Amino acid sequence: MAPLPAPQADLIRRIGNATVTRSVIERKARYHLGAVYDSDGALVRESLRFPDKHRARDPKSLATVEDPKIERRIKRALYLGHAFTHFGHFLIETVPALWWARQVDDDVALIFHPFDEAGRNVFAETAHGRDCLALLGLPPDRIVMATVDLAVEELLLPPRHYDMRTGPRYDFREVYRTLTAAARRSPPKAEANRIYLSRRLLKRRLRRLSNDAAVERRMARRNFAIVHPQHMTLVDQINAAAGADLIAGVDGSALHLSVFMRPGSRMLVLQTKRRRTIHFMNALMEVETISVPAHPAAAARMKRIDLKELDRALDDLGCPKPGLVGRILDMVDR
Repeated sequence: MAPLPAPQADLIRRIGNATVTRSVIERKARYHLGAVYDSDGALVRESLRFPDKHRARDPKSLATVEDPKIERRIKRALYLGHAFTHFGHFLIETVPALWWARQVDDDVALIFHPFDEAGRNVFAETAHGRDCLALLGLPPDRIVMATVDLAVEELLLPPRHYDMRTGPRYDFREVYRTLTAAARRSPPKAEANRIYLSRRLLKRRLRRLSNDAAVERRMARRNFAIVHPQHMTLVDQINAAAGADLIAGVDGSALHLSVFMRPGSRMLVLQTKRRRTIHFMNALMEVETISVPAHPAAAARMKRIDLKELDRALDDLGCPKPGLVGRILDMVDR
């Protein structure tokens, strides 16, 4: 990965008498609204999120915004894009945006558009959001969610830092290192060099492997600690990732915990589809990615991991082989 430019304070644009329109998320129709307009009512395109399967449909002129109504006025604010309640997008899109708060005075409001159909404030209504602010030393009362139209006398607008199609646009490793250092000040629970991030206890629609139980048993017999991130605090998740030399798991949100791993550590991805964000972030954080592809399974919408292929990958990674009983159990699982 080519070196990325560092985020610099001089990249922040200043816009006088700006309007920030309220957030609207239409997941089924795959579009969202909510953007910055300048004093002439022109759309500031730099405020828009780079498109993926969800696209911005904000009109080019404030005059054509449906039913605009200013409900709050703010003297100075920093616009930081979208605040995701989804854990993976929170880690790669929302967390790095908080770095820009270091470049402004402590009394400047931090405006986000909530990327949540109900307009939830991830920093107030989820444990990982609250923990993130606490670890970064940011008071929650600075956060303003644009669920109504806002008028801002002086709006500070940094560039969007992440493109879902091409990856990070700036080197934001420092924000993850800051979170890791803060989390490591809390006494970590038992750490393991090898961790398997399990999805087995998630709702069935969120599970991706038809043989996930057999895979999990396999990993346990190869001396992986089995963890369930959804039952852990953000601090515990960070500490688990920071203490591991090797993390394995099915592709999904939890694998973005690689942003807290040490440079030179490794991640084994059980890959049900090509999820570019994991590869982008691993490259940024200097984490080596090893993939084992999943294959179609009989169960609808599910895939399966070939256990022989998994064994070969684990052997190549130097993972300890199971004893006699473990090898017998492995043969039964096949």
